[in-house]
Amino acid sequence: MTMQTLLKKHFYNLIKQIVCSTMLFVLSMYSFNIYSQEINKDVQLLERDEWQKEFLNLFDQKRYEDSIKFAIRIVEITEQTYGKENFKLITPLNNLASAYYMVDDFDQSQAIFERCIKLIELNQNIISPELIVPLYGFGLTLNRFEEYAKATNIFERALRINHVNNGFYNLEQLKIHDSLTESYIGLRNFEKANHHQNFQVYVNKNHFGISNPMVDESLTKLAKWYKRSGQIYSEREIHKELLERQSNRNEQNLGQLIETYKNLSFSHRREGMDIYQSLSPLKKALKIINSNTETDLYLKLEVLLDLGDTYSSFGRAESAKKIYLDCWRLIEEDQNIESIVKNQFSKPIKVRNVMIPKQYPIKASDDDNQMYETGYIAIEYSVNTEGNTENIEIIESQPKQLIDKIAISAIRNTIYRPVYIEGIPQEKPNMLIRHEFSYPIKNEENLEPKEKDKPLNNPIA
Repeated sequence: MTMQTLLKKHFYNLIKQIVCSTMLFVLSMYSFNIYSQEINKDVQLLERDEWQKEFLNLFDQKRYEDSIKFAIRIVEITEQTYGKENFKLITPLNNLASAYYMVDDFDQSQAIFERCIKLIELNQNIISPELIVPLYGFGLTLNRFEEYAKATNIFERALRINHVNNGFYNLEQLKIHDSLTESYIGLRNFEKANHHQNFQVYVNKNHFGISNPMVDESLTKLAKWYKRSGQIYSEREIHKELLERQSNRNEQNLGQLIETYKNLSFSHRREGMDIYQSLSPLKKALKIINSNTETDLYLKLEVLLDLGDTYSSFGRAESAKKIYLDCWRLIEEDQNIESIVKNQFSKPIKVRNVMIPKQYPIKASDDDNQMYETGYIAIEYSVNTEGNTENIEIIESQPKQLIDKIAISAIRNTIYRPVYIEGIPQEKPNMLIRHEFSYPIKNEENLEPKEKDKPLNNPIA
């Protein structure tokens, strides 16, 4: 082997060693970088967990404004760690959107919910159960912006996805039905609003079983809806169903049973047509309370107050006075109830409330472009010992004379439970009410000129 060959071989081995060393160095640096990145990622995720705990803590305390900065940071860390289109962003985005919603920043909330929806559709599919929360949140923002038609479409989609993934009778859908109710109220579609309230009872009966006491809660909620929407007959029918269910149980919840009797009575009292229909449920409730070995004086006080208020609202002042005195006599049976009784009679309480209109004339115009101004009226009056109003006087009214007669009539026909001190009825002077209302104003552009245009006089004609 020649010297030249030996040199070539030596040089080749040297180059080989250098290349191997370089490769080892590069590999070690690469491994170090990966290792460093992994450590950095772990640190970020630990930081995110701490921020998440703080966010949830603040949110649970209803400190929504304070929670927003934590929610923003959680989103930032998640984006840095996983990317801006990663599925792991869904919960952080939902949390941030919810926090903005709770502080009434509906623009921000809506934009983030929309981003969340698109992210889920990109990573999953159009019927992913993950879509339900952001769709629901998005719908809530639309309701707040009074975009009710759009909101119904969003809520209906959330409901379909809920049914596909969770079945027809799951309880998670109930809040969607409530929000759909609000949307349809905004659209003045009370038939569909009723449907979404009724359907919740159907869901509960199928989920728990028809006779299960858990269904009572949904029936009570439905009755409140009918009361709110002025459907007195439908409300009463629900109270009757509740009463039948509660009366037929071996183990009765006395408090719930008495509450149903009271609600049934009040549904008749609101109509103001038949005093006996209103009194009957209360007298039955009183009989049940008195039939117990140990009389629940607190429940008895509630029923007696309703009984007295019913007599008052129908103009039976003397009968009401006897019942109110029975309330005071309960103190003789138990001194612990004294403060509650005194509180119930410490100020006049409306038992028949005639409302002053919030808009006058009540149906001013069908024109959506009609402009309105805010007016107000202040009235002073007294309540006598029988609960009737006296000495009604208008203190202030703007515009003058516009709603004065209507307001005076409303105050005159309102009846109160009078003030009692130590069982003796008292007159209450200097009652003051200030009421704001809207009234239509004429559009100046459409006003006819006071004097019709006519040719100018010509002095030389």
